[in-house]
Amino acid sequence: MKFSVLSWNIEHFKGGAARLKKVASHIRKQKPDVFALLEIENVDVRALMEEAFPGYDFALTDGPEVQEILVGWRRSAFQQAVFSQKREFDVGNDRLRPGALLSVRHADVWYNLLFLHTDSGTDAPAFGNRAEMFGKTWKLKSALDRNLGGDGASRLLVMGDLNTMGLMFPKPAKKFLRVDAPTEIAALAEAALEAGMQLLTKDRPVTWKGSAGESNLDHAIASASLSFSRFGPEADAPQVKVKGWPDLSGATQASFLADVSDHASLYLEIV
Repeated sequence: MKFSVLSWNIEHFKGGAARLKKVASHIRKQKPDVFALLEIENVDVRALMEEAFPGYDFALTDGPEVQEILVGWRRSAFQQAVFSQKREFDVGNDRLRPGALLSVRHADVWYNLLFLHTDSGTDAPAFGNRAEMFGKTWKLKSALDRNLGGDGASRLLVMGDLNTMGLMFPKPAKKFLRVDAPTEIAALAEAALEAGMQLLTKDRPVTWKGSAGESNLDHAIASASLSFSRFGPEADAPQVKVKGWPDLSGATQASFLADVSDHASLYLEIV
């Protein structure tokens, strides 16, 4: 393993001693070299995470949006790390989150880790915003490839809450069909392939649970040039671990959903 990465939507995370302890415990169990937390709603969370993870450096997106993305990386894991805020991923809407890009140098090789929290909703504007944000991802991959001489070998990893929940037409009629979530995910996987990337496989089919049921919202997409650990003996075993509420049941699961997050975390290892 070269290094490990975790992405997690914490659901309106403002801090608080009890919740912070549970969040930090969940992260420590997986020992990631890099982790990103989505839906940060209080800048004080950065200071709290610095206290909880003294061996890490942190960066936080900053703008008029309510929710930010916090990224932390193990100081000893990389020769160099550069954080940048990719404002173009808000697609001209200042209520949407920018992309959080961490570029790290490991064994003299640069890796680009982009954490995204795309627009949520089944309405046409949200669906269109997601499509545009995905388009920005493919353009970033192309730009990175050009910087390496156009050989397609750039190392880009994209992780986060991509909110792949489909599209509901505003005026249902027989001639209109709803774009369901699996169709949106399949289209995302196809677009990734065209861009020289792959939608990574997960060890569980859903990542979110709420009053409306369960959904597959959180994903990881990577350059085809990247390789990952497989979590299982089979050649096609999953590349991403889904951890959190799916590991629990009954009252314990209900407590996690209520007190920690309704999203599971994603964990992977670049090899």
